[in-house]
Amino acid sequence: MPTEPGPDWPAFYLMRLIMQEHGARWQDGLPGLTRPQYAVLRVIAARPDAEQTAVGEATATDQATLAALLHRLEKRGLVARTVDPADRRRRRVRLTPAGRRALREATEHATALNAGILARLTPAEQERLHELLTKLAAKEDG
Repeated sequence: MPTEPGPDWPAFYLMRLIMQEHGARWQDGLPGLTRPQYAVLRVIAARPDAEQTAVGEATATDQATLAALLHRLEKRGLVARTVDPADRRRRRVRLTPAGRRALREATEHATALNAGILARLTPAEQERLHELLTKLAAKEDG
């Protein structure tokens, strides 16, 4: 495998391996909650009574996928959706008490999982990794 950046550079392969490990360990510890569901719960917790479209934007989830995800969370009693009285076409979303409990449990698991994987790096390496990934994740203008 080439070690210099180029089309065959293994960086994306290595990122995929790390995310596969993360996903497997996530499901082992929290089989009832996916990472996308967790992300949605976190956004809703941070923005009580959030507008559904804003949740999708904050989690980079398209509206069709988000609607299905919220439907599953609602059926499990983790979120409640209501019609926005100011604009009946919009839906507001909030966590239920069960959703807050699920989020607390998931956050404990996510924190431990992330710390375990990142412990392979020194604090300085972790900071540099964050800087580089933030740079890669930034969308280019134009």
